[in-house]
Amino acid sequence: MKSFNKLVKTIAVSTLGLGIATGSISEAQATSLVPTQEGEIKTTNLGCLDAGTINCIDTTDGSQVPFTYAVTSLDFDGDGGFDESRLFADDRNTANPELVPFGITFLGEDEGTNPEMEQMWFRPVAFKDGEAFEDGRLEVGLFEFDFLGKTASQVKLDFFDVEDDNFTGIIKVNGVQLEGEALQELLLPGGENGNVQSLVLNDVQNFTVQLCIVEKSQFPSVYGVALAVSVPESENVIGLSGLAVAGVLTLKRRKKASQKA
Repeated sequence: MKSFNKLVKTIAVSTLGLGIATGSISEAQATSLVPTQEGEIKTTNLGCLDAGTINCIDTTDGSQVPFTYAVTSLDFDGDGGFDESRLFADDRNTANPELVPFGITFLGEDEGTNPEMEQMWFRPVAFKDGEAFEDGRLEVGLFEFDFLGKTASQVKLDFFDVEDDNFTGIIKVNGVQLEGEALQELLLPGGENGNVQSLVLNDVQNFTVQLCIVEKSQFPSVYGVALAVSVPESENVIGLSGLAVAGVLTLKRRKKASQKA
């Protein structure tokens, strides 16, 4: 499973009507939400395994990421025995020995999900009964991404190694649970080993992404999935502009206050 083909299926979806639209984010003009440093993503409900021994990445902190957002890990199998998964920023080129005490061993050549070396991806890790499942190499999970009051004009999601039909994709956008045809539009088909498929969402405040959820009928043949998320660079410019305007308004208010005094 060393090589892979980049089969990119892109669907741009308007979150207002959930109809198919056109257009996508250019890689050259996009800012990745995957941190540039390896570590565990600090989720709102799980925190990190141990912030003292591993790199705990707080994505709500603007000093750690260029575009702030919050991640919540959700229960994906009800009472099936699996816990909420944890999420990591990972480059498979590195060994990550700091994770071994937590029962997680990332291999340079994984059993199935092998993105290119020196590329950062979100890597979900399944837990069961409080322990990392399959040494942390079952990459499944259900995660909500929230942009903390911001609206991203576009969000591009790249899914690596989708091999199971209709288990991976988007199930909720801007608080709306998708059903029927709208849901089927955003669940991806299985492809050959190492395929990359993409979804593009417009006008997004939050979304819930499902990464190859386990079902008893198909376990343990489930294949893991890695995720990358990006937004246009203009989103960051807008954010900075807003801060600049706020600063100007604050200065004007201070001047007026001093003049009155």
